[in-house]
Amino acid sequence: MEIFIGLAGLIIAWLTYNKTFNSKPDEERNNLLGIFIATQKLHLEVQSIIQKYIDDNDGANHQLYPNITFQQYLIVAKEEYEKGLSDKVYQELKTNKNYTKSNIATFQDMIYTQHNALLQFRSQLLFLESSTQIEN
Repeated sequence: MEIFIGLAGLIIAWLTYNKTFNSKPDEERNNLLGIFIATQKLHLEVQSIIQKYIDDNDGANHQLYPNITFQQYLIVAKEEYEKGLSDKVYQELKTNKNYTKSNIATFQDMIYTQHNALLQFRSQLLFLESSTQIEN
C-alpha cells in the first residue's frame, strides 16, 4: 500500500511538472496577442493624431521635442511600427510554436512597456491638440 501511494505521488508530481513547465504556452500566447493588437491600434492612433496635427497646423516642421519635428517623429514612428508591430510580426508571434513561456513573457513585458509609453504620449498629444484648437 505504501509503495502504491508513493508511486501515485510520483506520478502526480511528474504530471504537475509537465503541465507547469513543458505544456504549450497557449494561454500566454493568447494574452500576448491580445496586448499586441491593442498596442498596434494605439500606435496607429498616435500616428493619426500626429498626422492630423501636421495637416491642421501646417506643423511638419514644428518642434515636438528639441531638434525633433513632428514630421521626423512621424517617419520614425512608422518605421518602428513596421519593425515591431506590423501584421507580419503578429503572424510570426501567432504561428511560431518554438517560443517558450519565458520568451512570451519577455515579449509581453516589452509590449506592455511600449503600450504604456504610447498611452502617455497619446495623452500629451491630445492635450496639445486641444490647446491648439483653443488658440485657433
